[in-house]
Amino acid sequence: MEAALSRKTAKKKRKTHTTRGYRKREQEVQKLIRATEGRISGPEHDMEALSLQFFHGFEGEMQQENDFAVEDCQESDEDSGGELAEEPTDSPSQTFIHIDLHDPPLAWGQLFKQRHYYDESLLYRPSNTLHFQLHLSDLSELKDSQIRMLNRYQEQSKSKSGKLGSDLIGQLSGQKPASFLMGKHLYRSVCHRRFQSVFFPPMPPSELKGLPSRRCLKLCLKQLRFSLHPQLLEEHRLAQQLEDLFDVYSQQRKQRICRKLREELEIARQVALKLLASAGQDQTAEVKRQLKLTRQLRQRYYAESAAQRNLLQRLLKEWAKLKELRRQQRFQCTRFQLGLRVVHPPDLEASYCAWKESFETDLAEVYREHLELFYTRLRLWTDQKSHSRTATGHSKPPRKPQFDRIMASLRKEYDKTFKDPEEPYVEVFRLHADEATARLSIPGGDQLPKARNYFLKIFLDGQFVGQSRTYRLEPDLQISINECIGVLLERSLPENLNIWLYEKSTLTPKSRRLAQISTPLVLSSKDDAVQEKLSFQALSSTQLAGDVYLYYEYRSTEGWGSALHLDDVQRLPDALRQTLLPQSLPALPQASKELVTPRPPSGRIKKSQLPSLIFAEQQLQFCGLDVLLDNRRFQLLHSRHQQRNLHTKQLRFVPALEQEISEEEPLPDGRGTVQLLEPGTYWNPIDLHKHRGRKFLQLLYEVIASQSARRAKALQTPLPLLLLAEDSDRSSGTGWTALWRAFCSVFQGQRNSLPREPSGWSGHQSAPDLFKSFCVSLHVVRATGVPVRSRHILNLNERRSSAGGDMSTSLFVTQTLMYSNVRPFVTLSYGQRLCRSRTAEGSNPTWNEQLQLQIQSQFGDLRDDLKISLFDELIEQQYSDEASDVYQRVQCNWLGEFRVPINSLLASRTFEGCIELAMPKVLVGYKRPLIDSVTNMPTDQYPEFKEAVHLWFYLSIEPGGGDLAPLHSCALACAEKPELQQYLDERRLELQQLLPQPQRYVEPLVCTAQGKRVCLTRLMDPVPLPPAAVPSGENPLEICIRYVSLLSHLRSYDPCQGFRGVWLDNQSLLDSTWCSVKDLGVLLCNYMLSLGLECWLILGVSCPHGECSFVLFRQPETAELFLVSPATGKRYQLQDVHCPLRRIYCVVGKQNIYFNIQTETRVSMTHFNLQDGACWFPLFRRRVPAPQSGVQKLDYAYKRSYELSQLQKHIERKIMKKISAWRTTRKTIWNRAFQPRLHKILCDMEDLSTFSRGRYDEPIFSEQLEREFPNYRLYGFTLNFAYTNLAAISERIRTSCIHYNHDASVEFCVAVHLHAHANDVLSVWLFLLSMVPLVE
Repeated sequence: MEAALSRKTAKKKRKTHTTRGYRKREQEVQKLIRATEGRISGPEHDMEALSLQFFHGFEGEMQQENDFAVEDCQESDEDSGGELAEEPTDSPSQTFIHIDLHDPPLAWGQLFKQRHYYDESLLYRPSNTLHFQLHLSDLSELKDSQIRMLNRYQEQSKSKSGKLGSDLIGQLSGQKPASFLMGKHLYRSVCHRRFQSVFFPPMPPSELKGLPSRRCLKLCLKQLRFSLHPQLLEEHRLAQQLEDLFDVYSQQRKQRICRKLREELEIARQVALKLLASAGQDQTAEVKRQLKLTRQLRQRYYAESAAQRNLLQRLLKEWAKLKELRRQQRFQCTRFQLGLRVVHPPDLEASYCAWKESFETDLAEVYREHLELFYTRLRLWTDQKSHSRTATGHSKPPRKPQFDRIMASLRKEYDKTFKDPEEPYVEVFRLHADEATARLSIPGGDQLPKARNYFLKIFLDGQFVGQSRTYRLEPDLQISINECIGVLLERSLPENLNIWLYEKSTLTPKSRRLAQISTPLVLSSKDDAVQEKLSFQALSSTQLAGDVYLYYEYRSTEGWGSALHLDDVQRLPDALRQTLLPQSLPALPQASKELVTPRPPSGRIKKSQLPSLIFAEQQLQFCGLDVLLDNRRFQLLHSRHQQRNLHTKQLRFVPALEQEISEEEPLPDGRGTVQLLEPGTYWNPIDLHKHRGRKFLQLLYEVIASQSARRAKALQTPLPLLLLAEDSDRSSGTGWTALWRAFCSVFQGQRNSLPREPSGWSGHQSAPDLFKSFCVSLHVVRATGVPVRSRHILNLNERRSSAGGDMSTSLFVTQTLMYSNVRPFVTLSYGQRLCRSRTAEGSNPTWNEQLQLQIQSQFGDLRDDLKISLFDELIEQQYSDEASDVYQRVQCNWLGEFRVPINSLLASRTFEGCIELAMPKVLVGYKRPLIDSVTNMPTDQYPEFKEAVHLWFYLSIEPGGGDLAPLHSCALACAEKPELQQYLDERRLELQQLLPQPQRYVEPLVCTAQGKRVCLTRLMDPVPLPPAAVPSGENPLEICIRYVSLLSHLRSYDPCQGFRGVWLDNQSLLDSTWCSVKDLGVLLCNYMLSLGLECWLILGVSCPHGECSFVLFRQPETAELFLVSPATGKRYQLQDVHCPLRRIYCVVGKQNIYFNIQTETRVSMTHFNLQDGACWFPLFRRRVPAPQSGVQKLDYAYKRSYELSQLQKHIERKIMKKISAWRTTRKTIWNRAFQPRLHKILCDMEDLSTFSRGRYDEPIFSEQLEREFPNYRLYGFTLNFAYTNLAAISERIRTSCIHYNHDASVEFCVAVHLHAHANDVLSVWLFLLSMVPLVE
């Protein structure tokens, strides 16, 4: 093993053999190095020093050797053609020196950064005389260029020890025609480096921009500042001026101009003193020139010092103004801060001495200049006097300068320019405030528009290269961007920089372009960055202007250091460039028109038949523009890219071949018709209408809420004691009542919230993004009227008819058999979370059980409904193949539900009492448990058996929604007269003393969709009826009630939906088809007024909507009063204990508003005699009538609904797809044989639900289905609701749990019917049916 290792080591240490040429060159180098040893002074030297001395030489010998080396190099290059000789020459530089730009330069003490200039005297100019004898007939015909070429090839042949060939001499001398193409220019290049090849695509010569050169442009955006803005204050103007002054001050301190001028002045004075000391007769002009330079430097030094001192004084003065302004206005809206560093002179005596010395030096210099001027003028005057002795008049002689005046003038100038010796040194620096601690505020800032967002787009020569992020405008009207954008330049260098300023809208996704900023780019290879301040002004408005601060630098991509730039090589002079580049040869007329080909072997010249090369850009196009624009696939792609057409906006696939597009559907631009292979998921017009309506209402609520909050904050100013005793309305704090309340507030304290403010909307509003955990508790007591299974009842009826006896004698047994075949249980669910109760027995079950459901969500995400669902637990006996194996299968059948909006529960905290479950119109497999079907006794003796299913419960949520701040609608502008406002305030004080509960008070001045407060009576106005409810139609009242109940409710936790929120007019409501529950009552009451009915609007609290509105109307035939729920369309009698209206606050009529002052809270026990002063408090009197009209749009025009066939098919496919996806473990079979029958039933449902007054009286359809299909065990139901979107339909079907049927032979059938009303108000009818074949 060791031997093998030794052999490997021996292999590695093998000696490298050198060539003979290498050894010869090495010996020559060593010889030359030893020859230079004697020139180096000093006993010690090393080989590195010798090498440097050999390659660079002494400074004294550099110029002499450089002339010889340059001449030798030029002669070698010109004579030998720049080719590297194969044999080494005697020149060491030609033999050994090889410079490669990729290698780093050699660092040595004698090397330093210097500028190189080219001297024309060192240029080699080849002679036009032939260097050898040429035997030709006529040498005079040779041109100078031919002679130079012959000399060049002669030198080349000498280096190769050869001779010129006769063929080459003949071609160069013109004796034999050339066999190569002669161009217009002849250029020669000598380069031993290899460059990477570059591909040039075909392009016109005018578009050629040079060789590719990779450069990087680094553009840094620092700050955006507005100098003219609608929110500009005096503090902004002063702070910006101060910031500009400080920038100039900092720049002057950085440049140190005064210090440099002082140093130059001292040097000029020393030079002048030396010249004066050794000045001769021939140096007088030089001395004058130096003295003049000294005077100019001194004057410039004085000017710069005075300017810097004035700038400092102005800076301190402006800073004092800014501080005084901030102190007077008691707020600060800018972050600019300055600090002062004051240094007192440590030695006053030394300071006085330095000042005195400088002053005396300048005084002596100035006095000497005045004396020189005086003697010059005196000499001129003397000469003039000697030449003009014969003249009659003589000018006065010049006066000698007075030393005191000169000293006083210089002292005055010194005081303005320089500081006093006792004056301390003052330095100003900027304090950068911390963003976390800086508190900027503007008075009335809440009334200002919402903070605007801006961003910048960068263009280089009109080409977009990038954009900045979006920044919010700060209160100081500045935006700190601090972003860097790097642009890689491949070929051309940009000339212009364009910056577009955009304002991003907070309401729409579009942005608005404000201003354009343009500047030329000064690109340099130096390390210094170019800093610029660009000003701009808005294009459309003169109230917006500002500045953009940026800097940019231009670097090479090979390296950012200065290693490759040891010396700065200047550009060649024009004369030198013209000398180096050879003159262009005269163009041949034949060569410009036709090509010249090489001579063929036979010696004949064949004319080329090839066409000339002509660049044509259009020939590179695949097709013309007209053909491309008419292409149908291109039109589809272009339409999808534009994102404007509904059918192509979300298109996922476009056919690749034009043959795959058939002529069936219109093109986006209307040119033709096409049909796509996959239409994609595009917005249906109805879905788009619903989506935009919901967004409109949310945006309306948000805008009005923010506006009211800003105005309410602005009104929170210190008030006198009498005014503080009342609420924010100052007009109510007058009179003896206000005085008494003020005294009470001193001893008892003020209330934290207004007395009329609901308990659910008080306190501080929590952050909308805060996650909270809610606990929903449902205490379910009992239920009545639960449907029973129909097949058991049918068997019982058959048994009774076959017996023929009277079953009244065994009533207890009959009821037990009828109502014990159902096993109901209750579930409480929200989203994907669910909890259930235990199973009870019979159609009148009792649970007395509490259910709890934990919900973790944000306030903004609480939009779903809490669902209280009723199910029947069906246990079936299943037999296997073996007779001994018997097992049970549990199936849950949905019977009905009750939905509670989560926003209403958060606002009210609790709901209790008896509620009516929403039961399906048709429930196949179950039957209503009416007692009259089995006995002849009257129904009044059995009050628990009603037409609907009722449930007794108690529902609560913890914590509630008490953190939501109310809407400060009282801060908005009021459209009523001040006299009416004062009257309403007085009546409010009287009413608050009579109300049993303060929560009953409802503000009579409400906010409308226009953002102004009006009286509630103005909302009561007859409006146009829906097209289906015209007076000539059948029962127009029922049609109006049905139409109002199908409008969509906005489910969001928003105070704008309460009584103190926003009230919509009929145009806003019907255009968007979205509203709150209170708006439905106003619309229905106005419809009844249009029909000529006597009606009123009731404001109160109901279950499950909380604060809502009902309609009280008098039936013309019987003069009986009825209550109508606008949300469901159901009627209730005044004495009905199952009415969902729990409390009544007030009744609003067209002429007056009546407040309920009765102590009784139950609606069934409330007296509705509005003329009774003991029960109702009228707000208006005869002398002060209620204002009317002015809010509703009386000429509103309804719109027709869109085509529903595609939407109906889409809903049906969506349901089938969802049910199949939910049944993951079972195969889903769809039986379409039942579908025509189900469609027929659904077509009659809309009329029955409209004119049956919401009663559950359609069991005949379920009995018909059971009789028509006796071989199936059927279970199904109908669903009816207003259409909002497809997700709501999927959620309702998933809640019914019909897909949980795990029978192996179960089949499903679904039918969809849509009934369209005006303005895209749709009634959706679904029939879901599950069928299990019965095995004999």
